Amino acid sequence: MSSCNPAVPFWELIAFEEIASNATGKSLSEFFGFHDSQDSVYGPLGASSELSPAADVFDTATSYVIHISLPGAKKEDIWIGFDEQKSEIQISGVVYRNGDEELLKTLTVGERGSGFFEKKITLGSLKKPAYVNSVDITAKLKDGILEVLVPKKERESFESRKVLIN
Repeated sequence: MSSCNPAVPFWELIAFEEIASNATGKSLSEFFGFHDSQDSVYGPLGASSELSPAADVFDTATSYVIHISLPGAKKEDIWIGFDEQKSEIQISGVVYRNGDEELLKTLTVGERGSGFFEKKITLGSLKKPAYVNSVDITAKLKDGILEVLVPKKERESFESRKVLIN
């Protein structure tokens, strides 16, 4: 059984996995022959690129507030971006399973997800588009909950006028 070497930075492992996946068409777990649910290149019951942390999105008068459940995550291993064209908040990173290698080898029930995740949340809708101040987006990680605050901005007013045809 393989486990993640803490000396190898997480982002280097993710970049390597993407390169290997593009070259072989297989995930690293498939490439190295890990088929048992307890075997993974990330450790016992480790990473799945399908990890999708639970999220709540609140639409207040002044902002969107997003809460994402990330127990075991470290703030230095989380990336947050905003795509203004799509009004989409993009969050990715890694959630770790706590414990040393010896303890992790004894895991018999693993209900909590761990490993790499990527979450995209579209703010607003066609009927109610999101007008946000992307420069002032803030985030904090406390007690396993990532809170992202996306301030709203006033919608720019548009004038309509009649165009004369010559």
